[in-house]
Amino acid sequence: MIKETITVEYIISKEDRTAALSPEDIWPTNSWEHEYWNKTQVFHQFKNNGQVSKSDCSGYDVVNREAERLLKERLELKASTAEDQAKANELAKIVTKAFKGKEANDIEWDYIEEGEFDDTKTPGWVTIKSKTSHSNWYQGNGFANRPSEYHYQVPVEVKDEALELQGLRKKHQNDMTFDFYACDYPRRTVRVADHDNF
Repeated sequence: MIKETITVEYIISKEDRTAALSPEDIWPTNSWEHEYWNKTQVFHQFKNNGQVSKSDCSGYDVVNREAERLLKERLELKASTAEDQAKANELAKIVTKAFKGKEANDIEWDYIEEGEFDDTKTPGWVTIKSKTSHSNWYQGNGFANRPSEYHYQVPVEVKDEALELQGLRKKHQNDMTFDFYACDYPRRTVRVADHDNF
């Protein structure tokens, strides 16, 4: 017996009780015109061959097959954890070492005064990840501020290592056996905004 908790979200058509993983699986076009129930089934046990156990079996084959697919994915991820952890730890050391002796303070970039930001404005540094704030503050604050952007940078000489490390960390984001603290790494943040960070 394989004991793993696998959650499958699916829908059931209100028209004919057909089960599918998404509305588009039943209605490839105009799926918004149809009504369905959102459902979730949690599986806890699988046979040694990866099939859903009799005790957890869904009445819908599509749900059982998805649980088995997700289990296979999970087991493959777990099998790669030890190797990926060792690689991530080594990459984190390389990236961390590149920060020694560098001015790595975070930067507040006012795009109204300084223009739009790009990596040419910070020679020797490269952005490996960017995100835009989704704070509720921007809705209804009485001002027409543009949401802040955050650019996470590392020294340019370790760009490839940092991107590989970031990829390994993302791959294992739902893997409870992966030690994210062991492969944590420094990065500096460039905040691009038209307002102070209160």
